[in-house]
Amino acid sequence: MPVSDNTAVSLINLWKSFGEHTVLKGVDLTVKNGQVVCLIGGSGSGKSTMLRCINGLESFDDGKIAIAGQMFSATGQEKIAHHNLDSARQSALKKICMVFQQFNLWPHMTVLKNVMAPLQLVRKMGRKEAEARALVVLDKVGMADKKDMYPGSLSGGQQQRVAIARSLGMDPSIMLFDEPTSALDPELVGEVLSVMRELAKEGMTMVVVTHEMGFASQVADKVVFLADGQIEESGAPDQLFSQPKSDKLAAFLKTWSERNGTLN
Repeated sequence: MPVSDNTAVSLINLWKSFGEHTVLKGVDLTVKNGQVVCLIGGSGSGKSTMLRCINGLESFDDGKIAIAGQMFSATGQEKIAHHNLDSARQSALKKICMVFQQFNLWPHMTVLKNVMAPLQLVRKMGRKEAEARALVVLDKVGMADKKDMYPGSLSGGQQQRVAIARSLGMDPSIMLFDEPTSALDPELVGEVLSVMRELAKEGMTMVVVTHEMGFASQVADKVVFLADGQIEESGAPDQLFSQPKSDKLAAFLKTWSERNGTLN
């Protein structure tokens, strides 16, 4: 299966098991440069595992993953840690940053130093250059005025915005979001989604695992519904949400709307 020059990420017949439990069952997915792809589905459907395979945090058992034109297979994979991956894949993974459910900020560092640290440790920037870059991305997410505060004194939404800034500082071409609002109180969700909407407008390639159907319906170029480790249905959000072809997707959306109301 050839990979187009316009393809950011491609999964080809991807399989992943944990022991006897198969989590991903021959998944095929293409994400083009500049696209926002939202992954939806119930717990245990394989969404987060898919992201972790893309980002090298999990090995995969069979199939291939292409990142920015570089193809990688399951053959010869060792442990999941990045330092055990070969140099070609490490180089490809530098194009990707991931934002998690939990903010993973260092509590003993200020907001500014949290964003500076990976720039200095990974990108080997000097202090002045790292600080300048950190201030730019903190301003981008509306957190520059909190640069001297510590994570413990911030709201969950503010901490997640700092986590996004930390990723942006690394100048990724692809951003992965693993349910970035699921740990937030409802009133704080909007401020994080607002930052993500702006990134989408600017053309950032994004793969987002989310339960925020309103965000997916308004921002995604493509929505992918997973069930039992397989892609059950995918397509443009207006079609997928209004006229689902899959009975499983129709049932999923019905349950979601009964709990949360309409998509808008």
